[in-house]
Amino acid sequence: MTPAVAELAALTRWTRPRTATDWLPVERRLGLPVPASFKELAETFGPGEFSQYLFLAGPGDERAAHSLARESAAWLFPGAADLLHPYPPPGEPGGPVPWGGTCHGDVFFWLPDSADPDTWPVLALGESTDRHRFDLTVPEFVLEAVRPGGTVDPFAVGDLVPPSFLPAAP
Repeated sequence: MTPAVAELAALTRWTRPRTATDWLPVERRLGLPVPASFKELAETFGPGEFSQYLFLAGPGDERAAHSLARESAAWLFPGAADLLHPYPPPGEPGGPVPWGGTCHGDVFFWLPDSADPDTWPVLALGESTDRHRFDLTVPEFVLEAVRPGGTVDPFAVGDLVPPSFLPAAP
């Protein structure tokens, strides 16, 4: 287990066993590989909500609630390009891929800016359409958002809400 996923599990007292997932159908739908660290996070926790704040998508198709495919399909609209400028629109080469968000309307993306998905940074689109780039993996970003003293301002809530995880309803 990577250090960030292990620390998230310890902070949230998460003890359920990891669920093996066939990521190939998800990657085919997205047209991109899914970073290994995200796979580990999603297989450890599944889709759900960290600290009553940060939502994490999981595998599944467009019909599945809280799935990467559904999140991606939701961003295929003409105005997405304006919201994410200067990045390419979602669905185009190099375009951000949504993987989660917050109860405040913030949306989190991968920025597939290299051939190695394990180096893709996180792009956060704030509710006021402010864009923030974090050179962290998704588990590192989630950890920094929910642990006390987290460093991903303005998305850190660990000093306000105890770290927790609630699985999404099926």
